Amino acid sequence: MKRFLCIITTTALLFSCASKKETTVTPVPVDENIAYNEFFTGNTMRFDFHHAGNSSTEQYFFDRTIREGAWAGSEKSLINPFDYGEQHFRIIDNATGKVIYKNNYCTLFNEWQTTPEAEKAERSFPESVIFPEPKNDFTIEFYARNKKSKEWEKKYTQTVDVNDFNILPGKTPYESVDIHIGGDIAHSLDIVLLPDGFTAGEKDKFLAACQMWSDALFKYAPFTQNRHRINIRAVWAASNEKGVSKPGVGKWVDNLLGTRFFTFNSERYQMTEEFQKVRDVAACAPYESIFILTNSDKYGGGGIYNYYGLGSAGETGRTGEVYVHEFGHSLMGLGDEYIEVGNTVSALYPAGKEPWEANLTRFVNFKGKWEDKIKEGTPVPTTVAPGTTERDWEIGAYEGGGYLEKGIYRGWPECMMKALTDFCPVCQDAISRYLDYICK
Repeated sequence: MKRFLCIITTTALLFSCASKKETTVTPVPVDENIAYNEFFTGNTMRFDFHHAGNSSTEQYFFDRTIREGAWAGSEKSLINPFDYGEQHFRIIDNATGKVIYKNNYCTLFNEWQTTPEAEKAERSFPESVIFPEPKNDFTIEFYARNKKSKEWEKKYTQTVDVNDFNILPGKTPYESVDIHIGGDIAHSLDIVLLPDGFTAGEKDKFLAACQMWSDALFKYAPFTQNRHRINIRAVWAASNEKGVSKPGVGKWVDNLLGTRFFTFNSERYQMTEEFQKVRDVAACAPYESIFILTNSDKYGGGGIYNYYGLGSAGETGRTGEVYVHEFGHSLMGLGDEYIEVGNTVSALYPAGKEPWEANLTRFVNFKGKWEDKIKEGTPVPTTVAPGTTERDWEIGAYEGGGYLEKGIYRGWPECMMKALTDFCPVCQDAISRYLDYICK
C-alpha cells in the first residue's frame, strides 16, 4: 500500500520552553561519534507536537514532553547516516552545541500534502518523536525537505529544560508479551506489535496473529539470517468494539487506536491519524519500530518510514506477505516498485529529483544505491529476455516503479515491494546495511 502523513493543531504550551519558526537553512554535517554515557541518562524521552499546513506550507506546534522507560535503541548509532525520509530531527546539547542525536522519518502529514484535499484546505495531525533522554538542557530542531528542490530546510526549534516540572511521567498500563527474543536490547532491532479492534476476550487471537507476523518476517531474507538480533514483543490492550472503521460505507468502530480504512479516500489504505495514542500503547514495551495488527478480514494496510506499519490480522489472503511488505516501508522506507498503468506524473517522485528510497532511482543521484552492483555492459533500461527465469536475471535498471510506468527504475524484475515475493537483491542489501546500523 502507499504511504501517507497527517496532524492536528493545539494552542497548549505546557512547558517553560522557548520556540520559534525557522527560515530556510540547510543543515550542516554532524559528528557521528557521540559518547552515549556522557550525554544520556539511559531512558527515553518523547516529544509530542502537531504538524499542520496545506499542500505547500507546514507549521509545527509544541504539545508536551514525556519521560518513558529504558532506551531500546543503540547506544552507538545515534546519528542516522541514511538520507531517507521527508523529515528529520536533531537533539543539540546546549552546553556544548554538539548534535548528540539525529533521526529521519516520514509522517502521514507528508503524504496528505500530495492529496487533492491539501490543495484547498489546511489540516493538522498529532505527531511524536522519541530519543534517548539527555542529561542536560537541549534544543530539538526539525527539518523537512523543500517541496521543489528536495533539499533539507530547518522548520522549527524548541529548547527544553530537563528539570522542567511540566515534563510528564510515562505510563505503562498494558501487558507486554515476548514473541521472539533474539538478542540484547542495545544491539537488536526491537519491534513492538500493537492490537486494534480486538476486544477483551480476544487476547489469544491477537497473540496468535503476532506469532504469525513473526513467522512471516523470518521466512524472508535478510531477516531469516538476522533472527539473532531482532526482538519482537506484543502489547495487549483491548478495544471497546471489535474491528476497524470503514467510513466509505458508513461504519465507525470505537477501537483503541482509531484505525480506519479509506484513509485519504483510498479504500484499502488502512491507517490511524491518532499517532500519539499509538505511542502511548507502544511505550509499554521497549521498541524502535511499531507495527499495528487490526482485527479485520478486509485486505489492506500501510507503512510509513520510522512511523509505523499496519496490516489486517484476519483471513485476508497472503496476510503474511502483506505484513512483510508494509514492514519494508516502515522499517527503512523502501518504495513501492509496482506501477499504475497510464500513470506518468507523481507528486511523490517529481521528474528531475532523485527518490530518497534505496530501491528506486531516476539517475539524478544514483551514487550509493546499487550502481556498483550493475555489471559493465548491462543495458539501461534493463529488460527480461523472453524465456529466461530468475536464475538468469541480472541486477540492472528495470523501468517502472513508484506507481510510474516511465522515467523511474528498480534494480530487479520482481520483489516483495512489487509483487509480494522474496525481497530482491537490491532490497536485501539495503535492509542488511540498515540492520547493521541499528544493531551496532
